Amino acid sequence: MSIHLEIKKEHLETEMDTVLHSMPCKIYGDTPANVSTYFTPYIRKSDDKHYDASFRGYPLQGKVITVPEGYKGLVLHEQKKPANPKKERKFVSTGGFSKFTYWNFDKLPSKNDTIVSALDWIDIAEALHGPEERS
Repeated sequence: MSIHLEIKKEHLETEMDTVLHSMPCKIYGDTPANVSTYFTPYIRKSDDKHYDASFRGYPLQGKVITVPEGYKGLVLHEQKKPANPKKERKFVSTGGFSKFTYWNFDKLPSKNDTIVSALDWIDIAEALHGPEERS
């Protein structure tokens, strides 16, 4: 199986970020959602770094996560997933981001969360595999 990525240049170079929320749930659907009407107005700032909200009655606690410097996040969309998992797949970029809001159910996001610790690995990988600095 091969995966093809069609990345649009404007999604890499633009300063305009796609607004992105990472929610702790699985939603079976890929149609547009009116997030700005039904979710965004109910986000409350709880302190300097954290936010409170709710989704379908469940309390959420969130934090804005910044993509490491020198990197850009991409939103990818697959028009049609093939029925056979061994067939080629094609994803097209629909936006870019340098930060996103990460949400947890009923607890503050922390360094122990999978998505936050995955971003830490970027720095570790660069230290291990990047160019050697000589003094």
